[in-house]
Amino acid sequence: MNNKKVILFAVICVCLCFSTLFHPQAAFAHRMVIEQVEDGLVHVRYDDGASAGLAIVSAFDEDGELLDEGETDEDGYFHYEKGLDVHRFAADDGMGHRATFVSGEENTVDTIPLYIRALLGVSILLFTASSFYYRSKKTKR
Repeated sequence: MNNKKVILFAVICVCLCFSTLFHPQAAFAHRMVIEQVEDGLVHVRYDDGASAGLAIVSAFDEDGELLDEGETDEDGYFHYEKGLDVHRFAADDGMGHRATFVSGEENTVDTIPLYIRALLGVSILLFTASSFYYRSKKTKR
């Protein structure tokens, strides 16, 4: 009887997870992304495409020394001197969103499709739950 309740609870949890994953329009969280448009210009935006206007952007060299700092315009663009050897950019919008961008590196999270990332997260949760379930079942014997 107790085993049926556990299975029913697991099925309900999986159904709730899938129902929330397949309705992305209900998600309100987003992350900030920095893109280098050209030398002397970076664009700061959120992953939904909205520009991060008035975010503070800092440009650093390879040693971590601050080279330039300023605010983006209302369209999310930050202009800096073209001659600077910038290695890393950091942006903060003052509302809890922070982003970094290292010159020459590709953002690997954007190359992995969302459904694969979601399935990986759900599979990790299910693996953890099943391992605890079987472990607790062994201790009862």
